[in-house]
Amino acid sequence: MSDHHPIANHAVLILGMHRSGTSCLAGSLEEAGLYLGEVNTAAPHNAKGNRESRAIMSLQDDLLRANGGAWDAPPARVIWSSEHRARRDAIIATYPNNLTWGFKDPRTLLTLPGWLEALPTVRFVGTYRHPLAVAASLNARNGITLENSLTLWLTYNRLLLDYHRRFAFTLICFDWPPRRYHQRLLMIAPALDLTVPATGFAFFEASLRNNEASENKNPVRLAWTGLRGLLGKQPNRHKGVLPEEVESLHQQLQEIAA
Repeated sequence: MSDHHPIANHAVLILGMHRSGTSCLAGSLEEAGLYLGEVNTAAPHNAKGNRESRAIMSLQDDLLRANGGAWDAPPARVIWSSEHRARRDAIIATYPNNLTWGFKDPRTLLTLPGWLEALPTVRFVGTYRHPLAVAASLNARNGITLENSLTLWLTYNRLLLDYHRRFAFTLICFDWPPRRYHQRLLMIAPALDLTVPATGFAFFEASLRNNEASENKNPVRLAWTGLRGLLGKQPNRHKGVLPEEVESLHQQLQEIAA
């Protein structure tokens, strides 16, 4: 595909780690006119569905497997075979060339170079979440340990930061209070040539955050509740639980998104 292909010029990729608000961001942008195609609108761990294309998810799972990895065991490098490229191009061809379209799949952070080959003028928006909130959610959904969850958080969000440095896209934080989250959506939509809904964004609700029962509660504090079983009950064991590298990267993302 050339740099001027209409499909490439209208594409938007939503970047972010698993359990970090990619579904919420995709659903919100869909309200503003982003065409997602046929996506999952119901899932056990996503009240409004994960908004993922089964075809894209299947391709990326197969791609990671072919490179000796998986979403929860990222390979050191991802090489796209001719078969994977053909499947990618067939998927892209299903999207209309007269609409702003896009997709979300956290695996895209691991496979992005191959998408850039086909969509050189693609635009991005990114989302992140506090590492402990992600860890609590991954443990609840997949039984992944705190240590492994934080390692995954670091891997995915390093890539998010690297791509932000390269492409300078807007970031949003899934931990933000509803009002601030909505305010950022009001900035993101027009920047992507989307239209803010006349009645505002209704997709986002604080209850979409797993581990949070009320929008008045701090999602990170609630994540600690979910992590008690991982950390045990030893006094002060939770102190300093975040590795310095994780803490530093989270701080960088906060500063960029502020």
